Formats: sequence, C-alpha cells, structure tokens
Amino acid sequence: MQDVLAFSSNIGAIKIGMQVGNQNLYEYVRRFGFGHRTGVELPAEAPGILRPLKRWQPTSIGSVPMGHEIGVTSLQLAQMGSVIANGGYLVAPHVVAWEQTPGGPRQIVQHPLPVQVLKPETVMTMRMMMRRVMTEPHGTGHRLHVIGYTLGGKTGTAQIYDYAHRVYTHRYNASFLGFAPANNPALVIVVTVSGTTGEAGFGGSAADRYSSASCRPP
Repeated sequence: MQDVLAFSSNIGAIKIGMQVGNQNLYEYVRRFGFGHRTGVELPAEAPGILRPLKRWQPTSIGSVPMGHEIGVTSLQLAQMGSVIANGGYLVAPHVVAWEQTPGGPRQIVQHPLPVQVLKPETVMTMRMMMRRVMTEPHGTGHRLHVIGYTLGGKTGTAQIYDYAHRVYTHRYNASFLGFAPANNPALVIVVTVSGTTGEAGFGGSAADRYSSASCRPP
C-alpha cells in the first residue's frame, strides 16, 4: 500500500477499490467531503462531481479509485488534506472569523463542528505514507524539498474530460497536496496547474517546476 501511494500506481488503487467494494468506497469518498460544497463564505462554490451510488456502472469500481468519474475542487483537496494534518477531523473551511457593523460589537461566526472521520492511528499511518511520497528515490514527489522542513504530500495527474466528444484527453490538471512539518503539521497547501500536457505536465513534474522558485525559507 505504501508503494501504491508513493509511486501513484493506478493498478494498485484499482485493486484496493475492488477489495473495499462500491458501498464502502462511496462512503469513504463522501466522508472526506467530496461531492458536496464545503460551505466556505465565497460565491459560486462548486460541489464537484460524485455520482450517486445507484448511477455507478460496473466499471466504476475501477475508475473512481484512480480518479476517473469524479471531479473535485482545490479547496476540497485542501479540506481532505487537513484531515490528515489535524489528526483525523473534517473541518469546514472559512474565511470570515467575525462580523462587525461600524461601532458595533464583534459577532463571532458560528461554523459547523469538526467531524472525526479517521482514527488517530490511521492518521499517523497516512502521514508516514505521504512522507514516503517525498522521500522514496522514485516517489512522485521526490524532487520537492524545502530547506529546514519535513514534508508529506501527494501528487495528482487528472486527465481533462472532453464532454463534447465524451473522451478523456491527454491534457491534465496537475496538482500537489502537501503539509509541513510532516510529524506535526501546521500548514496545508494545494497547488493546481490546469491544462498541462506531456510527461512534463504530470503532477510530480509540474509541482517541481512551478514550486522550485518559491521553495525557499523566508
């Protein structure tokens, strides 16, 4: 399982999906916040794409584990990453801490309470595995380094779907989800580069190219 994550193996992901089954897989995906809006105080937030279980095809159990038949926003990815970083809780993201009319008192904005979706021991396992994405010589994130910090993360290479012709293209949304420090995370960052092409446009390569100039401590 560690190698499946570190080397981003589609075949390994499909085998895992077939073991857990449609119902469990769907519930796991929903549990991490995919398929519905996060509720952040920003206009026109998209819910992403996650079809109800009754609309899954026989091939869906092989497609969903490797990222097909599902669409997510960068904010949803960050929310998912924060579950690993904060100890296993799904937290509603927000940009407003309080509201205040001129001359009036501060009104603290009430947000949904965090929901535990992972056990603490599972969180520690996931942190270790996501750290290995960065430290394995052939891990998809092995080129990413920030001096003075330990990193954990996961690269993503999502084929862009052509709705007009109903096929997946060879253009990608390349992304990287990372957190630091790896053992006691305080920061989660998601970067998505849209419309990349070729092997240089895969998640690992794009993350390395677009982040290398900024991966310097202040």
